[in-house]
Amino acid sequence: MKNITIIKSFCVTILLSGILGCSDTLKEEVETFYSAEQVFSTKEGIETAVNGLYTTMSGYDYYGSGLIGLVYPISGRFYSNQTASADATSLNCTPENIWLPKMWGQMYATINVANNIIYNIENNGVVLDNEDFALAQARFIRGLTYFELVRLFGAVPLRTAPTTIANLHLAKSPKSVVYEQIISDFQFAKLKLPEAGKYLSDRPLKWAAYGYLAKVYMTLAGEDGGDPSKWQLANNEAIQMVGKYSLTTTYGELFTVGIENTKESIFELQFSQIGATRTSDVVRMFTPSNSTLAPPTSPTFGRIRPNKEVYDAHKNQYPGDPRIAATFIFDSYPRYPSGNQNIYPKQLTGNQSFACIRKFLDPGYNGTTTSRNTIVFRYADVLLMLAEIENELRGPAGAYQYVNLVLTRARNSVTPAAVQPANWAGMDQAQFRTRIMKERQYELLSEGHDWFDTRRRGYAYFKSEILDNHNNYAPNKTSGVDWIYPISEKNMLLPIPATELAGNQKLTAADQNPGY
Repeated sequence: MKNITIIKSFCVTILLSGILGCSDTLKEEVETFYSAEQVFSTKEGIETAVNGLYTTMSGYDYYGSGLIGLVYPISGRFYSNQTASADATSLNCTPENIWLPKMWGQMYATINVANNIIYNIENNGVVLDNEDFALAQARFIRGLTYFELVRLFGAVPLRTAPTTIANLHLAKSPKSVVYEQIISDFQFAKLKLPEAGKYLSDRPLKWAAYGYLAKVYMTLAGEDGGDPSKWQLANNEAIQMVGKYSLTTTYGELFTVGIENTKESIFELQFSQIGATRTSDVVRMFTPSNSTLAPPTSPTFGRIRPNKEVYDAHKNQYPGDPRIAATFIFDSYPRYPSGNQNIYPKQLTGNQSFACIRKFLDPGYNGTTTSRNTIVFRYADVLLMLAEIENELRGPAGAYQYVNLVLTRARNSVTPAAVQPANWAGMDQAQFRTRIMKERQYELLSEGHDWFDTRRRGYAYFKSEILDNHNNYAPNKTSGVDWIYPISEKNMLLPIPATELAGNQKLTAADQNPGY
């Protein structure tokens, strides 16, 4: 289904700006205006407003491109050849980074759309049978956006009402307060979202809220100074999802053009090639330039590439794992008009001394829009979460069952079945803890979890597994283009954008994150 992107753009405009009037730009009668009261007094108007919420979230500066261009490289698992954002790629991100204010702004625009939906439905004075579903979606998306903001930036301004002149300037709220709101939003969503029905992964069901609550509690349990009691709360939520979804038959079909909203997908942003507005840059960012993997009339950058130690870790841990071929383009790729371009591990120096990501190819890419959806949350993630939670609570004995489902699907993705990745057994709790974080890398690489997984276990983990591992990895020292990552705790958070510090009268230079 592609209904999320097929919207009336006038409602996006009204809800983003907070202005009470808007015009229907899909009609020639541009003098036709609608008030918020009119929009939210009908089922159709509410649905259009909710469509606008997903469109804003999937916009170019947030899920469409901002997260990819900024957060992927600074996760410590990817290289980018974008010179203008070299500060982020080298883990020396500045408050003036080109991506930073745009992503921050689009994330808060998403929150403002959600706040407008919530406010207007709660105050419209009418009762419509799609109001609860709309409210639940708005609070789910608001909770998800704040969950990403607080993990990326720490304490942030907490807006729970539509933006007006009176509340335009807002101080930061402590992380604990932001998390209270996130939990409240997800708790509301899990009560009000439907269990099933015509909406599958193109609209969240209540199980998505259960899953994100589990993620919240896992984050609060595992971070520096975390609360171990939260592991049980995480278990209480995640266990509810067992049996509500299932893994696809093969790993590769998750990333096959034309296969969308599968039985594994819990939440998926819908994209299409309708219209001419540039939204998702996922194909452009990952498809290598001048390759036959995209039409010659649709140039791609291929600028976001996995670090050498990331590719080698998977290949060395699980030789012959079918997920390797489904995740990476390696050794070489075919070029226009003929021949091949060598890349890692054949090419060891220069900008081509990196493998590429295969998951987001689109042979029908037109250079502006793509029909490739973005899978935000899928069931394999839940199984790995359950394995990690069970290990923390009771040790590995009961945790193998979850991770082994993921490994079995990986082996059976080819015929005859592969030998690797073999099922796990015989680990102690510490060994399992280390391996499950690596398994998340192998299964979910480049799907939006890398920043959060590299920071979620605290600075000691980040330093050892990301910073030291990268800086000491021999192939990185001879490539001629790789970065030496700074050994700095400041990289546990992104800097608050300079534009926000300058423009928000309730913030000062003292509100900048430590080290920036």
